[in-house]
Amino acid sequence: MIRLLLFLGPTRNCPTVLAFLRACQHKGAALSTLRIVGVDFNSSNTHKRARHSAMRRRAAAQAPKTIDYQNIDFDIFGTLLSFYVRSVNILVSQDLDAQTIELGLSGGTGKISTILLVGANPGIRPSVLAHFIRKDRSAMGKLLETMERAGLIEQRVSRVERRARELYLTDKARALVQRTRDVVRRQDDEFFAALDAREREQLLGLLRKVYETFLDMVPHAKD
Repeated sequence: MIRLLLFLGPTRNCPTVLAFLRACQHKGAALSTLRIVGVDFNSSNTHKRARHSAMRRRAAAQAPKTIDYQNIDFDIFGTLLSFYVRSVNILVSQDLDAQTIELGLSGGTGKISTILLVGANPGIRPSVLAHFIRKDRSAMGKLLETMERAGLIEQRVSRVERRARELYLTDKARALVQRTRDVVRRQDDEFFAALDAREREQLLGLLRKVYETFLDMVPHAKD
């Protein structure tokens, strides 16, 4: 049992304090008395500031332990879209991985896409799924094998073409679909919180345009 009484004056929106309190709540700490003067936990701005601060601290903690990296020449990478796309992809994946541990969908890529796309398209064939999530045959096979062992996916022989397989979610996976959507949407909102609504729409449109340039039959976007 923790008794915590905070009177926050000029530092009431201090990200460090906010992060500490959120950590306590996340860990289920029993706060018998929690009075926070001047802090609104329902404020989206407060949440975003805390989120941004946490991300900056994490990035700083992972920085090289030397001052010599501060004036690195980026060569051509400063003007390469591909460099930033790859780097942001890694950052997004790491962040999403951390937030999906409780769902059992962390560790490697493709699990979330498979859960949601198979759930929305029962009977989809592995080759079609692999086309949209960009997995080669070997990687797709390993992913489905992992998810079958976890009791999330079933592979059935097609009634139309006996040599073809179809994918279906198990009851266990269907119970995770809505929670997965909620976590993914929240993570997407929080990770890209530095962008305003117009910037998000522009970035999404540009990335989708490139995606559609290389892939056939991309479905229309849903809200």
